[in-house]
Amino acid sequence: MKPHLFFAAAILSISSIRAAYGQDTVKITGRIDNRMSDTLKIKYNTSKIAYFPTEITLVTDNKGHFATAFNLPAHEFTAVELYHGSHIAELLLQPGDSLSLRADCSRFDSSITYSGRGAAASNFVALHTITMGRMNQYSVRVREAINKEPDGFLPAIDAEKKKEYDFLERHKKGLPDNFIKYWRSFYEYYNYFFTEQYPQVHQMLKVRHISDTIPDTNYTVLSGLPIKLHDDLLQLPPYLLYLTGLYETKLKAAGYTFPLKDTLLARRFQDSVNHLVALNFPARSAEFYFAQQLYGNLRAQPLWVSHRDYTYFTARWPNSTYLPPIDKQLAIAERLAPGMPAPDITVTTEAGKTVKLSDLKGKVVYIDFWAGWCKQCVGELVRGQKMKVLFKDKPVEFVNLSLNEDTTMDNGLIRKYKLEGGFKTLTGGWSSEEIQQFAVQSIPAYYLIDADGKIALQHAPSPMQSTQLSLEIGKLLK
Repeated sequence: MKPHLFFAAAILSISSIRAAYGQDTVKITGRIDNRMSDTLKIKYNTSKIAYFPTEITLVTDNKGHFATAFNLPAHEFTAVELYHGSHIAELLLQPGDSLSLRADCSRFDSSITYSGRGAAASNFVALHTITMGRMNQYSVRVREAINKEPDGFLPAIDAEKKKEYDFLERHKKGLPDNFIKYWRSFYEYYNYFFTEQYPQVHQMLKVRHISDTIPDTNYTVLSGLPIKLHDDLLQLPPYLLYLTGLYETKLKAAGYTFPLKDTLLARRFQDSVNHLVALNFPARSAEFYFAQQLYGNLRAQPLWVSHRDYTYFTARWPNSTYLPPIDKQLAIAERLAPGMPAPDITVTTEAGKTVKLSDLKGKVVYIDFWAGWCKQCVGELVRGQKMKVLFKDKPVEFVNLSLNEDTTMDNGLIRKYKLEGGFKTLTGGWSSEEIQQFAVQSIPAYYLIDADGKIALQHAPSPMQSTQLSLEIGKLLK
C-alpha cells in the first residue's frame, strides 16, 4: 500500500506571509483543565511523498500550562494534531500563527477555544469537529458512496461537498481569504480523487476481489472530471492525490486497459501516462508526480528498474527537495532486494513455537504485518485462510506479526474468524525491532522469504491477490 498523504496546503506566497507575520515559526501556549496526564503531544507531517511525522512531547506544569514553538513550511497551511490522553484537537496552522489554547478534559471538544494570531481559523476547525467531524472523516463519508451504482455516486458525493460548503458559508465571518480558498479546494479535490477511484474500487467491492474487468458503465462518472492543474495547489493533500491518478484514469476511461498479469502492457501503459504528465503538468506538479511515483515503486519493482528510474529523476531534478526520502527508500530497496538475506527476526510458527526466521530454512515463509484495528488487514487475514488450505501439505509457513499491543482485540478477532497460522504481537508497535528491520511503512504489508532464508519479494501480493500470490509461492516451491 502506498503510504497514506493527508497533510499541508499552500495558499499564500512566502513573501506575503512574512510581510504579515515576519517569521516562519508557530507558537502555541495553553492551559488544559482537568487534564488526564502531565504530557501532551503535537504531531504534524510536512513531507508530500510519504508520512514522516514530526512529534513534539510537552510537559505541563501543575496547573496544566504548556508552551511550544516550532517551524512550519512557508506559504502553507499545515494540519497539526494535539494529543492529550484519549483526546485529539485538530488545527490548521500557517507560519506566524501565535495561539493560546484553553480546554477542559471533562468536555474536551466542546471546550476548546483559541485566541491570538490565527485563532479565527483554529476556532472554525474546532467548531467543525464538534458539528461535522474531523476533516479526515470526510473521506469516510464519501467512501460510502462508492458502493452506489454510477448514476447515484456523483450526486451522493456532491451532496457531501455541499454540506461542507454550507458549513463554511454559515461560519466564514472573520476567516482569512486564503483559508476560505484552502477549505473549499480541500473538498473539491477530494471529490475529484474519489471520482478517479470509483471505477476500480466500486467493482472490487462488488465482486469482492481485485479485477481487471471493469464495466464501461463504471467509467461514466469520469465524463465530467476536469483537468485543473496549478502549482499553487501543491500543498493541498487532495490535490496531490488527484495528480497521482489523473491521466491513468483518463486513459482507462478512453478504453486503454490491460490484464493485470501482463507486465509488458502495464509498463507501456505507465510510459504513456508519464508522457502525458511530462507534456501537460505544470513544472512543480510534474516534479511531485515523478517523485511520488519513484518513491512508491522503489521497493515494488526490480532493483535495476529502480536504479534506472532514480537516474532519470536525478538527471532532471538534481536539486529536488524530494531526494532525501527517495535516497532513504532506495537504500532500503537495496538492503531488502530479492536474493538478500532476510532479517533474522523472532517469529511464532503455526505450531505455536517461537523460533528465529533462520530456523525455518527449507520452507517458504509468507510474512504478514497487520493489526486488529486495521480493517483491511483483518479482511485480508480472513481471505488468507484459503491460501493456507491450498498449501496445507507444502513446506510453506504463514507468519502474522501484529503491531497492535491490544492483544485482547487481536485474540478476539482470531477466535471470531477462526484464523489459523502463527501469530505474534510486536513489542513497541511501529517502533518494534521487526518493523525497523523489514522497514514496514504501512499495513498490511507482505513479504515472501525463500527456502534459503533470502528475500524473494519485499512487496508480495496480498491474500486478496490470490492468483498472483499462489503463483509466486509456487515458483519458490519448484
